[in-house]
Amino acid sequence: MNPSLTRIAAVSAALLGSLLVAGCGGGATADTTPKVAISSVKVFGDSLQDSGTFGYKFTIQSSDNPIYVERVAANYGAKLCNFFVFTGTTFAPNPTAGCTNYAIGGGRINYTGAGASASNPLNVGVQMAAYAAAGSYTASDLVIIDGGGNDGADLVGAYLAIPRDRAAAYSALLGTLLTPTQIQTALAGGATTTAQIGATYMTALADRFYGQIKASVLDKGATHVVVLNIPDITLTPRLQVVLDSIAAASGGGTAGATARAQSQALFQGWVTAFNTQLAAKIAADERVALIDFYKGLQDQVATPAQFGLTNATTPACPATGVGSDGLPTYNFPTCTATALSAAPPTGASGGADWWKTYGFADSFHPTLYGHQLTQQLIAKSLSIKGWL
Repeated sequence: MNPSLTRIAAVSAALLGSLLVAGCGGGATADTTPKVAISSVKVFGDSLQDSGTFGYKFTIQSSDNPIYVERVAANYGAKLCNFFVFTGTTFAPNPTAGCTNYAIGGGRINYTGAGASASNPLNVGVQMAAYAAAGSYTASDLVIIDGGGNDGADLVGAYLAIPRDRAAAYSALLGTLLTPTQIQTALAGGATTTAQIGATYMTALADRFYGQIKASVLDKGATHVVVLNIPDITLTPRLQVVLDSIAAASGGGTAGATARAQSQALFQGWVTAFNTQLAAKIAADERVALIDFYKGLQDQVATPAQFGLTNATTPACPATGVGSDGLPTYNFPTCTATALSAAPPTGASGGADWWKTYGFADSFHPTLYGHQLTQQLIAKSLSIKGWL
């Protein structure tokens, strides 16, 4: 598996896309003076929170490029490094002692890709269990957890492949969490119920996620836990291209616009089903700060100027080619601050610093400024909780 990409099919035969979902959230600047005695930060999740499992971060490469979890940790005087190192074939513990960022690019709540197993740390639950096996948490630990974006992308891809594979991929994915009867009934009911069962799957996914958090974090004594919900993945540049392909495949014009809007609303509904269930599970648990990443990204894209963004829709990194799916490809190791500053795109403002006010690095992941906005969103919630 290429850790930087998640496959997603579009309805257009010419553009059956892949989507490794990420995104970034926004928020207002908050007081970042620590109010609780946090001395260690533990992190579990996917590429948004990965400190370097693959030798790079999933953003613009720079001599100073802290991702948002590292920024949060810095507020408490803590530093993060990746617990896992990808050897080329597997994930091994980092030989550097004291690394507590277990997040891995490509991570999922329900990992079903190459090498899927009950012990693969690409499952976020396995990451949490790996730390829990070593001991309990204390009141001086802050835990930051994200997950579900890539799972949502997997569901979208399987759904859009239905015309090609007669729902084989969709049924297989649904079957990892739902019963055969649920699936058969939905598929037999036609287009409406076939689409609706996606929300049922995402609700079950939220149940699994919370169960993992409860068993490996909350029941292990954690009292300061940050959980991010899934951002609006339909607003990522890459999925916007996929939605455009749906419009084109539907004939363009009014019919195409309608098909595009209906698809976007469906996918947003799936993500909302997950987020609603996760919020219900967490409820009023004072040990957990639930971050509304979904609305954060929506606000950022809708009103970029309010967040100091000059562009919240176009990737700052240049495309390095076109994949077999027809979508642009990117290469983070070569997307450096130096290279971007040396080649401002036509029409961009800010001179050599043009990229510093973009929201997306590639089609899915935030820029350094995007990470700063996400840290501010988290800091606001932590301040309200009295944890920062």
